[in-house]
Amino acid sequence: MNQFDQFQKALLLEPIAENKYRANLDARYFVGKTPHGGYLNALMHKALILSVPHSVAISSSIQYLNRIEDKDVVLEVEIFKTSIGSSSGLVKLSQDNKIRTVFNAICSDFEHMKGFNGLETNPPDIYKNTPIKNYKTLNYDVISPGFTPSFIHQLSCTVHPNHAWWERDIDEGDAEARCSAYMQMDGGVPDQFVLSFYVDVAPPVVSNKYGPLGWIPTYSLTTHIRQIPTTEIVFVDFVAKDINKGYFEQDCNIWDLNENLVASSRQLTRILKSEEKLSK
Repeated sequence: MNQFDQFQKALLLEPIAENKYRANLDARYFVGKTPHGGYLNALMHKALILSVPHSVAISSSIQYLNRIEDKDVVLEVEIFKTSIGSSSGLVKLSQDNKIRTVFNAICSDFEHMKGFNGLETNPPDIYKNTPIKNYKTLNYDVISPGFTPSFIHQLSCTVHPNHAWWERDIDEGDAEARCSAYMQMDGGVPDQFVLSFYVDVAPPVVSNKYGPLGWIPTYSLTTHIRQIPTTEIVFVDFVAKDINKGYFEQDCNIWDLNENLVASSRQLTRILKSEEKLSK
């Protein structure tokens, strides 16, 4: 089975009541014994799309509230609004009768959306200045064998050589808190659910400036899907800024190889014990 079809299978939901589903989590999309945040984003995104009359979640936000174990989860959808042009709702993911994650979104239909196009967001200079053949495979096993999370093995991800912090000496003076990369699931052009996964695939980009910092959990992630890509491979650019009391924002933009901006996101993330790890 190719990577794209495998991911779609990992998003299968079993209806158990109206607007209520059960999911058997796929451990291939885990970090250790915990489901990856982008995988959960895609799973809850799909639950909402199955429950509303519109086809794409164009703007969504997910909050990660409690740890999720390696066992079945229940997703319950509450629909807020449906109209001709859009619909919106909330998804609650529960395990052991406790809400672990919540997701809300506005949905619409790309094929019926009309309006003016302008103020284009083009790929950054780094996209044109470095050939794709120079990018490095995302692989933490050079740090420690088996260190690469299982979800990374479910796609092809190559990272700009200046952002492959696991393969070079860290120099805070010239290193960016950034990760530019190419991503691909062989077998299909990314759909909206793959994009919801991709916006959280890159490692926390502060590691490119400061080196390994341990577990850096995400608290919230907002995603905007602008259009469906036209190419199987996409270019992603993650940038972090403004560390404040250990918290920072990480922004992401995704383009297809025809330079169409297809998705963007922002997440709030925390460096645990940041004073201990980063203070000089």
